Amino acid sequence: MAQLQFLVTSLLLFLGHAAAAPRNPAPAGPDSTGFRLPVSNFNAKAENIIPNRYIVVYKGEFNSTAIDAKEASFAATLKKRNLGKRGLGGHLLSTEVRSLAMNSWRASILDADDDMFMEMYNSDEVAYIEADARVHTQVTIAQTNAPPGLARLSHNQTDGDPNTYFYDSSAGSGITAYIIDTGIRTSHIEFEGRAVMGANFVNNVDTDENGHGSHVAGTIGSATFGVAKKCNLVGVKVLDADGAGANSGVLDGMQFVINDVRQKGLGGKCVMNMSLGGGQSEAVNRAIQQLFAAGIVPVVAAGNENQDAANTSPASAKAAICVGAIDAKNDVKASFSNFGQAVDVFAPGVDVLSVGIDSDRATNTLSGTSMASPHVAGLAAYLLGLEANLNQPAQVARLITGLADETGDGVRRNDPQTTDRIANNGS
Repeated sequence: MAQLQFLVTSLLLFLGHAAAAPRNPAPAGPDSTGFRLPVSNFNAKAENIIPNRYIVVYKGEFNSTAIDAKEASFAATLKKRNLGKRGLGGHLLSTEVRSLAMNSWRASILDADDDMFMEMYNSDEVAYIEADARVHTQVTIAQTNAPPGLARLSHNQTDGDPNTYFYDSSAGSGITAYIIDTGIRTSHIEFEGRAVMGANFVNNVDTDENGHGSHVAGTIGSATFGVAKKCNLVGVKVLDADGAGANSGVLDGMQFVINDVRQKGLGGKCVMNMSLGGGQSEAVNRAIQQLFAAGIVPVVAAGNENQDAANTSPASAKAAICVGAIDAKNDVKASFSNFGQAVDVFAPGVDVLSVGIDSDRATNTLSGTSMASPHVAGLAAYLLGLEANLNQPAQVARLITGLADETGDGVRRNDPQTTDRIANNGS
């Protein structure tokens, strides 16, 4: 087991059957023609991998009946092999198979030893296998007091009134924003009863134990700090009290969102914000594409490593609106913000004042692309509420970039290969 797990850990595994490869080759090493190597990842570290846990993605050519049968087969095998068995990290291997279904995209999350891994790898129904990896919030700095960045969103230049935010009175009314994060302190007075906890994939504590998710939700839709002050907010908890989680949990969260949207008929009238990130994950990126197809506007943080956002997920997802961070006081790119062609637009992400969790009246000031992303998620909700004919994610994305282009402003001290658009609500 150690040899195979070492290979997986070293490479941030992204296995897939090579089109011209022999049918059942053993993944013997980096030069093996039996599998394709992972997408290049600048920040992949061994400790980011969750030992023996995999995301198994199925081929689209197989129908639900075939996939259900394969999952049942895997589950039966796991119950025999994993019972009482420990993985590379010393933890007991789970016998559970978690099923993911988003539109026609199907995947399973499970623990596997070497033998089980090879059985999955050699299955006709399997498109690729990805090692589960840890993800985290995209926040960098905390301070005690600072002004909000809302004013920048409704002014064309930094010399506008720094204390005034202009917006239409519709303010995102009738629009739902899903926040995949650490949860929301729904009792906070800033949310005015418009915030609920929709799902919890972390523990039995249905509130925000970290503060990150509440801060993000506050920027999207709180009464004082929110861009879309009348939108509904749904917390989807996938990160723990330390702001940490796993790609598998993020996938669970996205599956909840797409199912909830369908059940409530919210397609075309909702947004999803993910202010989190980790190494590049094809599974996460493909899942975001499914949400986009279901009428959900996906907005994500670019990341805080001051590197190319193409190396991380969900920032590299082509279907998402990827948001970098600027300082609203001078439009300078935040020193920590990721960059590159994956970034679609910038928004305030330095010293952002929003909701805190120490009490139902608490505030907190944070910096990061985690804070920039909800400005744009809130903007998407605001525009959806403002324009009755706006009901497709692609339309929203085009409008956001178009409004930014119209201002004539640009990010200062920016990477030359990165857009200089700064989000604006058109007021």
